[in-house]
Amino acid sequence: MPVITTPGLVLRRADYSDYDRMVTIFSPEMGRLDAIARGCRRPKSPLVNAVEPFTSGEFQLYQHKERFSLEQCQISDSYFELRGDYDRLRHGVYWLRLLDTAILPDTPAPELFITTLRALAHLNYGELPPELVTFAFEAHFMRLMGLSPRMDTCMLCGRPVDGNARFDPDLGGAVCLCCHSPAPEMSNGARRILMKLPRTQFDKFQLLNDRPEWPEAARLLRSCVNLRMHMEKFAPPLWDGDKP
Repeated sequence: MPVITTPGLVLRRADYSDYDRMVTIFSPEMGRLDAIARGCRRPKSPLVNAVEPFTSGEFQLYQHKERFSLEQCQISDSYFELRGDYDRLRHGVYWLRLLDTAILPDTPAPELFITTLRALAHLNYGELPPELVTFAFEAHFMRLMGLSPRMDTCMLCGRPVDGNARFDPDLGGAVCLCCHSPAPEMSNGARRILMKLPRTQFDKFQLLNDRPEWPEAARLLRSCVNLRMHMEKFAPPLWDGDKP
């Protein structure tokens, strides 16, 4: 049987038999992998921690025809602090749901993999509001999925947009104020954030913490994510303005 070694991130796991689990791994070069971790539910199994969601590391798998079995894992990080903070854990679980929905087998996604690990590091170790980290993750996720809303031209008339506009998730972006639309109006600041954030280095999202328009931009983008990815029942609350 061929042996495969790949970096990975555990997205979810499910009990498979008395002592086994089926684990879903996000590999940057192989996409989604579903593998059986045999005996991992035994207390002394070396895989007992390797199959937990959020675990990242180097995974060694055996492949037999179309099936994989997980044999070893060198854990890099388990993002353990998330588990003691319900609010941050809820945001992290939402990200894993997004990834589990979007990633396909045999479909490399190295940039999304690196972005996810960076986002998890901010969520786990950082002090910024988890709503802001999730907004940044959603913005980069949507770009990498080819689903970013268009913010520089009107989706109805095609004219350049430079100022306040409307946001129409059904059309996939901005609608100028000259065109008739029932979509909600957005400020120019929120529009510019939605236009620039997906195309800037992920770690620079921290600069948005001082921008009063980011919660507005986050609400607008969430409507787009829910429409395209159907994540309404998993999505964490948006910024309510009452937190420090």
